Amino acid sequence: MIGSARRGRNAAAPQAAGIRPAAVKPLHVTPISPSTTTLVILAAAAFAFAWGRMRPEIVAMAVVLALGLSGVVEPAGVFAGFGDPTVVTIACLLILSAGLERTGAAALAGSTLLRAVGAREGVLTVALMLLAGLLAAVMNIVGATAVLLPVAIALCREAGIGPSRLLMPMVIGSRQGGALTLIGKPSNLIVSGLLARAGYAPLSFFAFLPVGAALLAAGTAFTATAGRRLLPRHRAGLATPSGTPRRSLLETYRLPKRVFRVGAGGSSLLAGRSIAEAALGESYGMTVMALVRGRRRIYAPAPEERIEEGDALLVAAGAAEAERLGADAGVEVMPEPTEGSEALERGDVALAEVVIAPRSDLAGKSLKEIEFRQRYGLNVVAIWREGRPHRAWLAEMPLQHGDALLLQGSRDGIAHLRRDTNFISLDQALPPRTSRMGVAALAVAALVALETTGLATVSMAALVAAGIVVLGGCLTPEEAFRSVDWSTVVTTGGLLPLGVALHSTGAAAAVADAVLPLAAHSPFAALAAVLLATVAIGQVVPSVPATIMMAPIALGIAQATGSSPVPFLIVVASATSVTLMTPVSHPASMMVMGPGGYRYRDYARLGTPLTLLLCAVLLATVLLFWGF
Repeated sequence: MIGSARRGRNAAAPQAAGIRPAAVKPLHVTPISPSTTTLVILAAAAFAFAWGRMRPEIVAMAVVLALGLSGVVEPAGVFAGFGDPTVVTIACLLILSAGLERTGAAALAGSTLLRAVGAREGVLTVALMLLAGLLAAVMNIVGATAVLLPVAIALCREAGIGPSRLLMPMVIGSRQGGALTLIGKPSNLIVSGLLARAGYAPLSFFAFLPVGAALLAAGTAFTATAGRRLLPRHRAGLATPSGTPRRSLLETYRLPKRVFRVGAGGSSLLAGRSIAEAALGESYGMTVMALVRGRRRIYAPAPEERIEEGDALLVAAGAAEAERLGADAGVEVMPEPTEGSEALERGDVALAEVVIAPRSDLAGKSLKEIEFRQRYGLNVVAIWREGRPHRAWLAEMPLQHGDALLLQGSRDGIAHLRRDTNFISLDQALPPRTSRMGVAALAVAALVALETTGLATVSMAALVAAGIVVLGGCLTPEEAFRSVDWSTVVTTGGLLPLGVALHSTGAAAAVADAVLPLAAHSPFAALAAVLLATVAIGQVVPSVPATIMMAPIALGIAQATGSSPVPFLIVVASATSVTLMTPVSHPASMMVMGPGGYRYRDYARLGTPLTLLLCAVLLATVLLFWGF
C-alpha cells in the first residue's frame, strides 16, 4: 500500500507542476529475416567443417536442428533431405562400387593393364592415372582408390619404384575421373538435383564428360612430366608381395633395432604374472610380440598368458623404455637380432599391413579406447604416419585416416580384420568372387543403359544396379549394408534442406547481389569468382558440404546475370576435383598418406601448380562447351 501510494504521488507530481509527461514509445524488436538466419547457419556450418573437430554427420544434424528450431524450414521439410533421390542414388552407387571390388573385376582390370605397360615409372604413372580415372567414373573415387591401392603397391615392389612416386598420381587420376560421369562423385548428383528442384532439366549421364576428359588429360600430362619433379621420394611401410622376404618391411619400419629380449629370472618382478598384469604397454609403451619358453615360441601371446620363471619376452620398444624396464623390474634386457622375420612370424602367426579407411569410425580413437587387442586378437607392432614409423606408446596414440598399421597375429585374425570396412588391406585381400564378375559388369551396363536411354531416372537406374549386385550374389545383404558410407549419406541428407533454404529464403540471391558488383556484373568474372571460392572452401571443407553450400549461391549468381545456371553448377561440382593442395580435401587423398609416406607439404608442393592449371582448364572447357 505504501509503495502504491508513493507511486501514485510520484505519477501525479508532474501534472501538478504543469509538466506533461513524455510519451512512452513501445519497444520494437526487428525480427531477423529468414535469409539472414540461413546465412548465419551456413557460416556456422562452414566453420565447423573447417575446424574439423566434429564429425561431418554431427555437423549436418546440427544444421537440421538449427533450421527446424529457427523456423526457416517447415518441420516436414527439415527431414526431406533423407528421402531425396540424390541420397538414395549415392547409397546405391556405393553398393555397386563394392560389388565391382568384391568380385575382383576392378582389380583384374588394374593388374592386367598395369602389368602390360612395363616397369618404367613415367609409363606406369600415365597408365595408373588413366585407369584410376576410368574406374572412378563408374565406381566412385574412394572405391577406385581402394581397389587400386594394393595393385599399385605390388607394382612398386616389383618395379623397384618408391610408392610415393605413384600413389599421389593415382589419387589425382581418380579425382579427375570422378568428373567424367554423373555418377562419378556425389557433387555431380547434388548439382543435378538442385537444377531439377529449381525447375531446370537435370544433367544427363555424360553431361560432365567434356570437363572430366579435359581435367584428366591435363592432370595426367602435367603429373607425368613436370609434376614428377615435384613428387617426393619417401620410404614408407608397405606390404610385400607373397613369397618375397619380409626383411625389407621390418627395415622400413626400423624394427631390427627396436626389438628386445626381456628375461624373467627368479628375482624378476615379471615371473608369475600374466601378460596383462605385467602392463608393459601401459607402463613402458611396449608391444609384446612373442613369449620364449625354452625352444618354443608363443607368438602374439594372449593377455592372460602367464610368464613363468625362465621365460623371455620379445618386445618392440624404444631404447630408453627398455633400459628403464630393466632397472625397475630387475630383468635382463638385450637387443634381439631380427634377421628375416623369425622374431615376428612363423607358422600360423603372420605380419600384415592395413590402412585406416577414409570412412572408418575409428579415427580419433586410440587402440586402447577401441580395445583393439581384445576385439581383433592382433598386435599393432608399429604405426606409419606422415613419413615415419611410431613403435612405442601406441596404445594411447589416436588413430588418423590414412595411418598404416603393421599387425602381428594369427592368420585367421588377420582374415577377420580384412572383412572390417574400417581397414584397407595392403597385401593379400579376401578371395574375390570371380564367378560373379559378369553379374557386376551387367549391373554397370544396366545402370548406363537405363539412364542414357531415358527408361529410368538415375536414382531408379542406380537402385536397379544395386539390386542386381545383391540378388546376383556379388555381395551378401550384410556386405551391401557395410559398404554404404553412412557418414556421407547422413551428411548429404542433413545438408540438402540448407541448400533449399539458401534458395527459397533469398539468401543465395542476397549473396549474388553482393558478389556481382565486385565482378563488375560480368558473367565470366562471376563464374571465375564462384570457381575460386569453391576451390578455397574445398581445401578445408569436405566435397559434399562444400557443394551443397556453394551450389545455391552459384545458381543465384547465374540467375542474377541472366546466364544459364548449367555452367555455374558444372564449375561448382567439378571444382571438388581440383582441390588438391591438402590431404583433407578428399578421403582418397588421406587414404594414401600413410602408404606413400606423404607429409602435408608434399600435397601443397604438387597440388598448388596443378590446381591453378586445372582451374584454367576447367574455365576454358566450360566456356567452350556451354557458354552463358
